[in-house]
Amino acid sequence: MGAAGMRGEGRVRAARMQEVDRVAALWSLITEHHAGLDPLFEMRRGPSAEGELRELLRSLHRDPDAEILVYDRLTEGEGTPEGLCIVRIDRAPPILVETERAEITDLGVRPALRRQGIARRLVEEAMAWARDRGVERIEIQVASGNREGQAFWRAMGYTDLMDVLHKRL
Repeated sequence: MGAAGMRGEGRVRAARMQEVDRVAALWSLITEHHAGLDPLFEMRRGPSAEGELRELLRSLHRDPDAEILVYDRLTEGEGTPEGLCIVRIDRAPPILVETERAEITDLGVRPALRRQGIARRLVEEAMAWARDRGVERIEIQVASGNREGQAFWRAMGYTDLMDVLHKRL
């Protein structure tokens, strides 16, 4: 199916609390993709880690300064999330002129559905969500080794702000 067909079939919506297990499974799938880029992104496994992930999603769902957006292919009812975008508002100390910014902390689409405009739709909805709350800027972090992600974000108009450096101790 072509990108034009996919664009008309699905929708972006806020995730529902009752689908936390499906959203957690999708987030894990997205994270596994990143683990292939760098061992730093390796996921913890087991019931404890899975429970913590579900609790994090519940916490984000309750947070008025965060939104969990999903893409699904149903127009009514509840479909299986095929894409995920988490956006949140971050407040800086009042020593800066700009005291609020939004951050897209996670974005991903099931591998079989990539390159069909789903991530773009999720990001556009996240930007609208932030704009509706009076936020004027969004930041993202993308791994330097994630060439596909780098290209996507640059095509969306995001530009360099700062380098994130790290060192193992």
